[in-house]
Amino acid sequence: MSNFKKNTPLTPDEALQKMERFCAYRERCPKEVRSKLAEFGLSRADAEQIYQVLEEDKFFNEARFAMAFAGGKFRYNYWGRVRIRQELKMRSISPELIAQALDSIDQEEYEALIHKLLDKKREQYAGDDNAREKTAASLIRAGFEMDLVFRFL
Repeated sequence: MSNFKKNTPLTPDEALQKMERFCAYRERCPKEVRSKLAEFGLSRADAEQIYQVLEEDKFFNEARFAMAFAGGKFRYNYWGRVRIRQELKMRSISPELIAQALDSIDQEEYEALIHKLLDKKREQYAGDDNAREKTAASLIRAGFEMDLVFRFL
């Protein structure tokens, strides 16, 4: 396989086919779709038409993306609501959808994760004079609310 890209821009049909695969691979937000379309060197009209086709065919959906993103980052990456909110804002997701996505995270599950991570960090910093501060800082960096962290700490 060669290591160079072809210099000719994609045709709209080729771009649509590539974008369908791109969107089918995992959930995408509208901002990701638009930026990927911009990489193809299409005219603005062709890019907008492909965007509309993908949206109508439900290859991407902002609400579906927000829910999947929030759930995935919480369950698999152990991110807190603060970090998830920031990341969704960076992806230009509407505030209403961000609120819905964060509300979909079960509060009991959320608090159980904080306890689990606190126990893990306590063990990691055992014997360290600054263990409490390091533990709290670690969870706050992961996006958990400061008041919850200190309440459970």
